[in-house]
Amino acid sequence: MNYIEAVLLAIVQGLTEFLPVSSSAHLILLSDYLGSNQNLFYDVSLHLGTLLAVCFYFRQDLISIVTSIVEDKSLFKNQLSKNLIIASIPTLLLGFILIDFIDLYLRTSEVIAFTTIIFGLVLFFATFKPSAKKDLDDISSFDALIIGLSQVFALIPGTSRSGVTISAGLFLGLDNKTASKFSFLLAIPTIGAIAAYQLVTVDVEYLIEYAQFNLLGITISFLIAYGTIEFFITFINKIGFMPFIIYRIILGLILVYLLF
Repeated sequence: MNYIEAVLLAIVQGLTEFLPVSSSAHLILLSDYLGSNQNLFYDVSLHLGTLLAVCFYFRQDLISIVTSIVEDKSLFKNQLSKNLIIASIPTLLLGFILIDFIDLYLRTSEVIAFTTIIFGLVLFFATFKPSAKKDLDDISSFDALIIGLSQVFALIPGTSRSGVTISAGLFLGLDNKTASKFSFLLAIPTIGAIAAYQLVTVDVEYLIEYAQFNLLGITISFLIAYGTIEFFITFINKIGFMPFIIYRIILGLILVYLLF
C-alpha cells in the first residue's frame, strides 16, 4: 500500500460508513481496482477514525447516557442505552461466529452486486411507510430488537449497516432523521467491537512500522466521516433516501453487467 491508496481508502471509508451504500462494498471494490490488499491494521485505523467521528458528533447524547448510568447505577434504566445494548447483541454474537465464513466466501464482487440491489430495494419500500415516531424516546425495546436483528444482514458485504438498520427503523414507523440517528448511535458499539477484535489480532511490530499510514487513515476517515454525518443528519428529511437508492441500483446493475 502506498500513500495514494491509503488516502483513497480513508476517504471512501469516511464517505460511505454512514451513508446507506455499504462501506465494506466500496472498500473491497476499490481495493480490487487498485490491485492492493487492504492490511488488517489499516482496516482497524479506518474503523477507529469513523468511530471517533460518530462519538464526537453525538458527544452530548453519550454524555447524557453515561451521566444517567452513573446516577442510576444501571445500564438499563436509561431507555436509549438499553435500546443500544439490545440492538447490538445479535450482530456481535453472530459476527464473531461467522467472521471466518464471511471472509472466505462472501467478500466477493458477485455477492456485492446482488446485495447492493436487493437492500437498495428494501430501503426503497421502507420509504413508503408512514412515520409516527419522531424522537429517540419513541423507540421501544421491541423496536430496538428488530433493528438489531436487521443489522445482522450487514455482515454480508454490500448490504450496508446504516442502510439496513435505517430501513428497519422506517418500517417500524420512525421518521428519516430518527431512524438515521439511532442507526448512527448503534454504530458506536458495533464499530467499537469490530475495531477491538481486529486490534487483538494485529502484530504490534506492524503497528509501529506502519504508524504513519495508520495515523493518516484515522485522521482522514475521522474528518470525512464527521462531515458526512453532519450533512446527512442535517439534510436527510429534505432530500430523502432516493438519491442513495438510485445510486445503489445503478452500481449493482453495473456490477452485474461487468461480472456476468
